[in-house]
Amino acid sequence: MSLITYAIPFFLFAILAELALDRWRGWGVYRLNDTLGNLSTGILSRILGLTYKSLFLIIYIPLFQLLQPYYQAMGFDWSISNGWHLLIAVIAYDFCYYWKHRICHEINVFWAEHLVHHQSEDYNLSTALRQSSGGLQLDWVFYLPLLLIGLPAEMVIVAGALDLIYQFWVHTQKIPKVRWMEWLFITPSNHRVHHAQNKVYVDKNYGGILILWDRLFGTYQEELEHEPCIYGVRKALNTFDPLAANLQHLKRMAKDAWYTKSWWDKLTLWFRRTGYRPTDAEAAMPVPSTNLAHFQRYDPPIRHARRVYALAQHLCYSAATLALLWYYESLNFAYLISVVALLVFSLVINGRILDGHHWVKYLEPLRLALLVALLPLLNTQFVPLFMAYISVSALMWWWLAITDKEDKVAVVSD
Repeated sequence: MSLITYAIPFFLFAILAELALDRWRGWGVYRLNDTLGNLSTGILSRILGLTYKSLFLIIYIPLFQLLQPYYQAMGFDWSISNGWHLLIAVIAYDFCYYWKHRICHEINVFWAEHLVHHQSEDYNLSTALRQSSGGLQLDWVFYLPLLLIGLPAEMVIVAGALDLIYQFWVHTQKIPKVRWMEWLFITPSNHRVHHAQNKVYVDKNYGGILILWDRLFGTYQEELEHEPCIYGVRKALNTFDPLAANLQHLKRMAKDAWYTKSWWDKLTLWFRRTGYRPTDAEAAMPVPSTNLAHFQRYDPPIRHARRVYALAQHLCYSAATLALLWYYESLNFAYLISVVALLVFSLVINGRILDGHHWVKYLEPLRLALLVALLPLLNTQFVPLFMAYISVSALMWWWLAITDKEDKVAVVSD
């Protein structure tokens, strides 16, 4: 398993600790729907990543092997067990990460993948786990320069994991500026700036571990006391569906490419500056930006009981995901695809429950019926557990449906 998978339990423990403090001290930085939206997107990223091979490895490893004579001539002999070698690898990786991250904010098709991480309108440790599913696999090209110094693929992977693990702790509002760190490292303060949609903060502070790159290349912005951060993206997502989150910008670009009459725009809008839209497509399908002067977070009103149901389901999906990450190597590919597809379907429905979407009254019973149909395919030792889960879920959903009708009758009577 990867370092990221091993780190997940520690991430979850830290989130629970911050959540407990949030409730105890009344900070108000956690909302159930937004937090579950973040975690669901993180789950989607991890499970979809099990279904395809890394394009980075497919390209990087053959090139590394091809360049072996060059490495021997240059005397490159990296060892992952050498602490100094690993430190240099992390710094080199972070330099490449800075440019990858910057391009992700500046070019449409790269932003389509990266904006998932920015969609949350809250900012807490759960935001760190809100990651793109990476289906486009565009970022590998930014790490090819590491071939010039002969870094083996395994060292690049470990350096990347350490870079990502470091970034977890900076996603919090409750650690103030750490003055001496602000000059060299990414901190909660300067990363809050990166996640803000205020005009003064947009497209700043791209580093993963080191803020040094931003200071060198003119993209640094300090967090200002008179300018509180407003989190999220200017074209709000307005759903807790993790699949919709990954498709948000791609869907918009595809519509623009289909609608515009300009063949030049059809071909190039994907690689134009982030936010570029053909004039005719924008006129026909305007997408208003968030009014920051009257900013309101997406928070659809749904009954407390439905929130509890969504939380209970999410905990089950989280447990299933951890089990899948642990045992997936022992599964055949067809079985793996089936499990992943079912989990994706479940996460989508749970997100729509939090949205209060009317279709869930049909989709959730369909999901439970699908689980019943799949029982014969399970190992017999798991059947009682799944039957218990299906029975309890069906009873809870039936009770929600009954009480929904009672509430509607009461409203009509009033």
